Amino acid sequence: MSSQFHSLHPYVTQRIVSLFELLSKKHGKILEHLRNSPKLEHRNSNDERQELQPTPDYATDLAVLEEVIRMVLEIVNSCLTNTLHRNPNLIYTLLYKKELFVPFRTHPTFQDIIQNIDMVLNYFTAKLEQQHTGSLSVHEVLDIIKQAILQWPRDRLKKFPELKFKYVEEDQPEEFFIPYVWSLVYHSSNLYWNGDKIELFTINT
Repeated sequence: MSSQFHSLHPYVTQRIVSLFELLSKKHGKILEHLRNSPKLEHRNSNDERQELQPTPDYATDLAVLEEVIRMVLEIVNSCLTNTLHRNPNLIYTLLYKKELFVPFRTHPTFQDIIQNIDMVLNYFTAKLEQQHTGSLSVHEVLDIIKQAILQWPRDRLKKFPELKFKYVEEDQPEEFFIPYVWSLVYHSSNLYWNGDKIELFTINT
């Protein structure tokens, strides 16, 4: 869907970038916990001291979080690669929050995809600096972005495989769906049901 984004509203672009900001802050906190986690020691049967690694929970959380951050960056990149010329508000928001992407430039998990975003940020930053004659209003910045978009070479960014997400059904999905559907019937229909006889689901849900 991100490759088809057209004319994204400023609120939408702000929410996308705010999500990335939230994830990046959490990423930094987990890295800090990992750095500060003391290594534990224990003695084996031969009374020799051995170092144990810190609890693996932070490492697991970090791996999951980096997958989510990568996904958000891929969505942004897909939009820039395919419909940059139709989304000046996204470019504006990225420029406004461009410092968020700096820590990820050299990170091996994100380095390839950040290069595209950096290329966009550098291009439009340069265009703004050329026109800068003082404090610019939001509308003036957007006008400059819209003019610069017309000169943007569309084949400049590296193409990535199209994003595809696969729905994986859990084992025995009927355990959730059957009670859920019947609860909708109970709450939404005009039929009388004796609540004392219902065992499939909780009436208050």
